[in-house]
Amino acid sequence: MKKLLAILIWGAILLCPFETSASMGVTNTEGGLYVVKCNESISLRSSPSFEASALAQIPLGAAVRVIGDGANGFAHVSYKGINGYALYDYLTPHATLYKVVNCNEYISLRSAPSTEAATLGTVPLAERVRFVKDAGNGFYYVDYRGTLGFVLSEYLE
Repeated sequence: MKKLLAILIWGAILLCPFETSASMGVTNTEGGLYVVKCNESISLRSSPSFEASALAQIPLGAAVRVIGDGANGFAHVSYKGINGYALYDYLTPHATLYKVVNCNEYISLRSAPSTEAATLGTVPLAERVRFVKDAGNGFYYVDYRGTLGFVLSEYLE
């Protein structure tokens, strides 16, 4: 009986999600997708075609809202109030969140991967940022409340 109880407890521990101080994966379930797998940006097109005119550029890491079914491998999306079509291959609902640690009050969100770059804002201790990509040089490119920028990775966990 004790052995069965121990197995059930371990099974519950392994199956139940719990938050640790390390990074955590999340899935956007509110109809939003994130731009991934590109160098800088993707085109928001006027129709679901490669030949369609570009209405805007959607930067790497930016969020778009799905507003309907697309065609030809394109999703019908909205970005900053502009409706258009973006390739599904560059969109994902999945993200990795990191928690700000190892600082007194906040870390700087910068315009480039350098401590000399302009500060776009600050991210308070214990807040979470969405990872976009490793920018090298000890920096991550992240999204904090809709602002994309660079932070020193040593302050993230």
